[in-house]
Amino acid sequence: MSQKMSILKISMACTALASATLAHAQQKPEPLVAEELNVAELSDTLQPHWVWVNDVSFTHISDGRAYLLDADKGQFLGMISGGLAHGSLQLAPDGKSFSVPSTFLSRGTRGERTDVVTFYDASTLQPGKEVIIPPKKMTALPFLSAMPLSDDGRFSLIYNFTPEQSITVVDAVAKSLIGEFPTAGCALIYPTGARSFMMQCGDGSLQSMVLDDNGKIDSLGTSASIFAENDPATEKPVRLAEKQWLFFTYSSTAHLIDASGKVPVEKQKWSLVGKDEAEWRIGGLQPAAYHAPSKRLFTLMHQGGEFTHKQPGTEVWVYDVTTRKRISRYKLEVPATAIAVSGDGQPYLYTIMFGTPDLRVIDAMTGMPVRTIGNLSPEMSIIQPSPIPVSSASAVPAIKAGS
Repeated sequence: MSQKMSILKISMACTALASATLAHAQQKPEPLVAEELNVAELSDTLQPHWVWVNDVSFTHISDGRAYLLDADKGQFLGMISGGLAHGSLQLAPDGKSFSVPSTFLSRGTRGERTDVVTFYDASTLQPGKEVIIPPKKMTALPFLSAMPLSDDGRFSLIYNFTPEQSITVVDAVAKSLIGEFPTAGCALIYPTGARSFMMQCGDGSLQSMVLDDNGKIDSLGTSASIFAENDPATEKPVRLAEKQWLFFTYSSTAHLIDASGKVPVEKQKWSLVGKDEAEWRIGGLQPAAYHAPSKRLFTLMHQGGEFTHKQPGTEVWVYDVTTRKRISRYKLEVPATAIAVSGDGQPYLYTIMFGTPDLRVIDAMTGMPVRTIGNLSPEMSIIQPSPIPVSSASAVPAIKAGS
C-alpha cells in the first residue's frame, strides 16, 4: 500500500470519528433521576449480639470513631464520630442511649481545645445535646476504666490527667456539668455500685469513692498496698460482680478484689498459668472478658517473658472462676489485642487485632469460629458488647472467698 493511500485512510477514519462524536454531543442527555435520601432507624434498644468496636484512628488521630455491628448477620449498622484520640462509649444500662466524651481542636489538628460529652439516641445514632467539660480528659490508648457511667446511669465520669489527676462529673439525666474533683495519686474508675467506684493508686493500693445525690465525690478510704512493687497490676481488670473485680499482674497472677466494705480488700489470689507454663503471659490492650451467667473467664495468652503484658494473644484460655481452674484453651486463627464476650445465654466471643481491619466472632462455649466482619479499620482498639439490661446484683452472684 502506498504512503498516500495510508494517509488518506487515516484521514477518513478521523473524520468519521469526529462526526460520530459531534452527533453524540448534539443528542439531548437523559435527565438525572433525583436521589431519595432516607433515614433508617434501628431498634430502640441495643440488641444482645450488637457490638461496638472503637477505632482510635491512630494514623489520623483527630478522626476517631466507633462502629456498631450486628454479629448475628455480619452487618455494619452505623458509625459515630469520637473526635481526637477516641476512647470508648458510655452505654446506658438499659441499652437505649449512650454518651461519648470527646476532644476537638478548633483547627482540626491545632487550635483551641474543647472537651465535650455528647449524648446520642441508640435508635438513630444522631448526636443530641452536648455538655462542655474541662479540657483535661486523658489522651492515651483507650481504657474502658477511663470514662464509664455510674452503674445507675445517672453520672458520666471522666478521668483527667494533666498530669494532675482528677475526675469530671456530668449529670447524664439533666445533661449538665457538675464539676471536677481532685484524686491525687489515684487513677481510673472501676464502678462498685449505683453511686460508688474504686480507683487504682500508685503504691499498689485501691481507694473507695462515693458520689452523693448531687454528684459530689468523696473518699471512703484507701486499702493497704495490695499489688507488689515488682509485680504490679495492669489497669485492665474485669468485673465479676457488683462489687468484685479481678485484676491481673505482669506475672499473670489474678487478684480478686472485693469492695463491699469501707475499703477494698483482696479475697483471693491465683495464677493463670501452671507450673510448666511459666513462659505464658496474659496480654493485650483488652486482655480478658468475663461471662457472668456461666462464670467463665476468657483471657488472651501469649508466650513471652517479663514486661510482655501488652503483646497480643495467640491463644484463648478459659477458666471456671468458681474453681479457679482452666477448663479449655484453643489457638486463635489470628492473634488478638482485644477480647470481649456478649452477656446473653448464647454468648459470642469477639476479638480484634490492632493492625488488621476485622472483627472475629467466635462461639464462646465451643471456641469455634462463627464469622468475620471485615473491611472496618486496621486501628480498632477496644470492644464493647451491648449491655444486658439486668441488674448486676441479681445477674452476677458474688464469688465466695475460697470457693
